[in-house]
Amino acid sequence: MNVIFPCLHGERWKETLTEKHVQAAWYDSMIRPAKLYSRDGEEVRVIDPGVWNLEEGPDFHDALLEIGEDRRQVRGDVEIHIHPSDWTAHGHGDDANYAHVVAHVTWFAGEVPPTLPEGAISIVLSEEIARKRPFEPEWIDLSCYPLAKVPEVTRPCQDKFGCDNAIAQKLLAHAGRNRLLSKAERLGALLDSRPGERMQVVYEEVMNAFGYRRNSRNFRFIAKVVPYSAVANEPENVEKAYLSVAEFLEWDRRFTRPNNSPERRLSGAAEFFANAAAMAIFDTRDFSPPACKKAVKLLMASARLGAGRAGAIFSNIIVPLALAEGRIDSVPEWLPPEDISSPMRLMAFRLLGRDHNPAAYYARNGLQMQGLVQIHREFCLEIYPICESCALVALGAA
Repeated sequence: MNVIFPCLHGERWKETLTEKHVQAAWYDSMIRPAKLYSRDGEEVRVIDPGVWNLEEGPDFHDALLEIGEDRRQVRGDVEIHIHPSDWTAHGHGDDANYAHVVAHVTWFAGEVPPTLPEGAISIVLSEEIARKRPFEPEWIDLSCYPLAKVPEVTRPCQDKFGCDNAIAQKLLAHAGRNRLLSKAERLGALLDSRPGERMQVVYEEVMNAFGYRRNSRNFRFIAKVVPYSAVANEPENVEKAYLSVAEFLEWDRRFTRPNNSPERRLSGAAEFFANAAAMAIFDTRDFSPPACKKAVKLLMASARLGAGRAGAIFSNIIVPLALAEGRIDSVPEWLPPEDISSPMRLMAFRLLGRDHNPAAYYARNGLQMQGLVQIHREFCLEIYPICESCALVALGAA
């Protein structure tokens, strides 16, 4: 939603205020006042504004607030709007995704929505920001949010690991190995539970990856409806079979470019499973850097994949499969790079600092990228933003 924003000081003039301006004002401690107040008059201190959510649901997840004289701590989601009435207009009161909202932050004041979750507070930003200093929307460079701007919070892990490239790389490689060994253990257990179905299991895992996160369930479903035996016996009919099943499914097409549509990825999958040279990757024993690069190029050529996605499939499926089946006895020290995902980028900012050089730490090695995801899931999701008690810092560089 956009509104015509009157300047809060001096001569009035017209400027467009968007919801993202308000999100940035909440997220950035350089803009957000140190003290805020709820509509009930309680002082609110933002320990952490939360993780900026770029998908459906509340704007910020896992925020931590201190409220009132007793400084009680509240953790949960934060929803941002320009007007309080936007909560009702957007239907959030009936949406279970918003059940854990602890703060409804708006730019303008207005009647508090009656359907806010029990205990959720309302905060009006504009008055408090205007008390801090005059404000105009054009002062916010929206292109910097959320990834170029990170809230100023204590990150002991950065002090320990971010200042030493060698220690940080050692940590990331160690975490990456743990992640892939865990994947190998899971895949091995799955193969053991389905004797005689080795290629069907592998096929389902690869189809799941072809679907990306948003449509992985649909791709896995198609792999069950059109089993690998049918793919192997009638490769010329696979694409048609995939697309026939796809017509009966609901697809998430948000943020999807036409050349990366589910239908195009299904066509790419059909080509891949019909390519004998590509399928040989699942039996390889050579995981030297040249062989890894060659395998990724083959994935790209035979399945219409970008380099990052092909690298992710190689690291997340082909390497764990080789480990589970004993074709290699350790995780390779170098793996093809993947696309840098939001969790990777966020973890890198926290662990290595705002101004780190990705190429110097992880962007050239998929193993270290896997390490970022592992640290994010194993440590950061559980403890952040109470970083002082994080067990990662106590582990040292081992």
